[in-house]
Amino acid sequence: MGMICMPVPTTLIPWENIHALPFVLLGVLVVNIFYTLKIIEFLAIIFAPLLSGLWGLPKEAISALIMGFLRKDIAVGMLGPLNLTTKQLVIGSIILAVYFPCIATYMVLTRELGIKDMLKATLIMIMVALTIRTTLNLIL
Repeated sequence: MGMICMPVPTTLIPWENIHALPFVLLGVLVVNIFYTLKIIEFLAIIFAPLLSGLWGLPKEAISALIMGFLRKDIAVGMLGPLNLTTKQLVIGSIILAVYFPCIATYMVLTRELGIKDMLKATLIMIMVALTIRTTLNLIL
């Protein structure tokens, strides 16, 4: 009887994950420090007019938006416990999808475009994101 050979993966961890992992772990540490030092609560108070007024989100959504800079998938999951309405959940998810890319994307943009063009791209993303989320809050 012949042996059945199973293909062996050439790498168990994709290369990009190896580079991104330290940044993700550092980001989670920073977010936890922000929670411990009540910085998240402070930011929620500062950004409440923007979150509630323009985007129709509760101020508690600030933690998900901050986490979105590190990991979008985790940030969307953080919206769940906030008991958002359908409108708020749609707006929150779109905000996370459109606004700043995660930190790993910034690393790639800087490497590929240089710091000056990365900053230009960031400005464009901010303007588009602000326009989209405010418009969505008004029409939904």
